[in-house]
Amino acid sequence: MRLSLSASSFLGMFAECRMKRLVYFALLANAAGTVYGWYYYHLQLAENPVYTWPVITDSPNSTLLFTVALFLILKGRKSDFLSFAASASLIKYGLWTCFVLLFHSDYFFSPYSRLLYTGIFITHFLMAVEAIPLACTITERKPYFAAVLAWLLFNDFCDYCLGLHPYIPLDGIEVVAAVTLLLSFFSFATAWLAAGYGSKKCE
Repeated sequence: MRLSLSASSFLGMFAECRMKRLVYFALLANAAGTVYGWYYYHLQLAENPVYTWPVITDSPNSTLLFTVALFLILKGRKSDFLSFAASASLIKYGLWTCFVLLFHSDYFFSPYSRLLYTGIFITHFLMAVEAIPLACTITERKPYFAAVLAWLLFNDFCDYCLGLHPYIPLDGIEVVAAVTLLLSFFSFATAWLAAGYGSKKCE
């Protein structure tokens, strides 16, 4: 009995250690992704006024929100609103990037750029995946979370009415705009449902 208890404690400690390593890896990976993402947009940023930058760097802004939200959780200072904003943004821009890369696959997956955009596709898919467990940490949903949807829709307006969307081929831009709008509602709803699951666990 004593041996069984010892083995169980060891396995529990091992699992906890592995989870901590995974969390810290996610923290560092998203921080690094944020820096690279800002660099990826450097040409577009240079051609636009500084006040437009927050609506240009959508994906790195999402990973920055995730990094800050996860850091606060680790420090015991969790912000449900920040976690929700990060989750919805990660889902939207993670899936948006995957869609656009496939929609314009001939352009992005040409022999010259195939390796780069394969990596970008995988990392952005993982952005959408990591959003779900983050949303599940939310203990209480609030009406003011609707501000996240308002921001996502404002971003869509800036992208497709003011022309601040990322540099992508303009063929089929109407389709991309429509999918982007749908993703704003889908990502908000998904994060809201995941947050509801997290809040039920805390009841």
